[in-house]
Amino acid sequence: MGLGLALMVMGVLILLDRMGAGYGLREGWPWLIIALGLGGIFRNRKSPAAWITTIIGIFILGARYYSIHISFPTIVRTYFLPVLLIVMGLLWLFRYKKD
Repeated sequence: MGLGLALMVMGVLILLDRMGAGYGLREGWPWLIIALGLGGIFRNRKSPAAWITTIIGIFILGARYYSIHISFPTIVRTYFLPVLLIVMGLLWLFRYKKD
C-alpha cells in the first residue's frame, strides 16, 4: 500500500510540475516519504519502520516549509540523513522479509 501511495503522490507532483504550478517532485519529495510511511502504517499499525518513516517525513517537510528550525552540528547534518535513509531501507527490507 505504501508503494501505491508513493506512486500516486509522485504522479500528482509531476502533474503539478508539468502544469506549471511551480511545485513539483524537487520540492515535494518529503510527501513521498510520508506516503510510504502511511502506507506501512495502514498495513501494520505496529510497524516501527512505518512510524519512523512517517515521522521523519513530517520533520523534513516541516523543516523545509513550515519554519521548524532545528540546528545540528555539521558532522550530524552531513551524515545523518544518508545513514538514516539506509537504516530505514534496511528496516523496510527486514519487515517484508518476515511477511
